[in-house]
Amino acid sequence: MPAFEGKDGMPFWQDLMTTNVLKSTHFYSNVFGWEIVDGTARKDGLPVAGLVSGKADGWVTSFMGGGEVEKLGGRVLSADEELTLCEDPSGGLFGLMDPEERFVAAGEPGVPVWYELVTTDQATIDFYGDLFDWEIREEDGYFLAFEDGAPFLGMYVGEAASWVSYFGVEDLEAACKAVEAHGGTVLVGPGQGAFGPMAGIADPNGAQCFIVEVETPTFEEISEADSVL
Repeated sequence: MPAFEGKDGMPFWQDLMTTNVLKSTHFYSNVFGWEIVDGTARKDGLPVAGLVSGKADGWVTSFMGGGEVEKLGGRVLSADEELTLCEDPSGGLFGLMDPEERFVAAGEPGVPVWYELVTTDQATIDFYGDLFDWEIREEDGYFLAFEDGAPFLGMYVGEAASWVSYFGVEDLEAACKAVEAHGGTVLVGPGQGAFGPMAGIADPNGAQCFIVEVETPTFEEISEADSVL
């Protein structure tokens, strides 16, 4: 699996907050092909997400680096050596991390391929832009954050306040069947979306995300990306 070096301000990690770790482990192992041991999900040996027991179900996106959350209008909810859990001005949860190893997998089956913020006001989009020093461009009410000329996440004003994760799958139809076979629900689609064939799903505990059909990288692409390690 190819790995890429992440930079400050970019998404780095996904934590699934779950009320039933055993049920979540079974579901994501079968749908995404993850190997999950001691709360860490791996794809082809590379860590891609965490599973954390909690009182609610949902995904929390964590970013590398970060500035003064509370000075900009957010809140710090908790902090330890690995993760600072925060709340943005609209009430959406996110994390801050400063990992020693900054290599991440992205854009292929079994790992995140896109990140999206739904927020209740424009001020929260500005909050993230200031916090991470993002270059933000608007296209018809949809805000894109750029790094080195390429977009890496999107944001828009809606009725909720949360980060939404998009995960890659090799075959969307097969993935949707696996979702339902293992206790999940297909909420939206499957159909053609902005990123290709995609669907919105919920796992057996109710945590929601999107799945997107993407191509498996070629041997040459894997070799080129892994050469940075």
